[in-house]
Amino acid sequence: MALNRASVQQSKSLEEFYGELKSSTDSTTASIGDGMLELLPLLRDACSDRDAWALTSLMRLWLLAADDPSAPWLVSVMAVPGNGFQVTYRMSAAESPWPDALVQGMAIDEADACRMVRIAMERCRGWSSL
Repeated sequence: MALNRASVQQSKSLEEFYGELKSSTDSTTASIGDGMLELLPLLRDACSDRDAWALTSLMRLWLLAADDPSAPWLVSVMAVPGNGFQVTYRMSAAESPWPDALVQGMAIDEADACRMVRIAMERCRGWSSL
């Protein structure tokens, strides 16, 4: 089991995508790319006991429980320059006060972001094996 690039975005690996951001002349974009490149190896380890598929959009990493373009994203994470990482997840239907309610928080570093992503993967209930 692993963190995989979604088949609809196979043209670049996650490292290539964030490496391009890191190479940007815009300091904010470069900082986001650098932060995400630092996060990816730890996130791969954190997701090693389950299958997750990743999409990238708007500099954010979106995690899905299935390699299906119609599957909803369940967890997202993005480096926030100078502030750590923003982690967001979609609440499970059973716990959601309204359709598609979200929970969002800030992680102070890569380890904290991985801890929060694991909690998000459990609480969104999209990964049935958890």
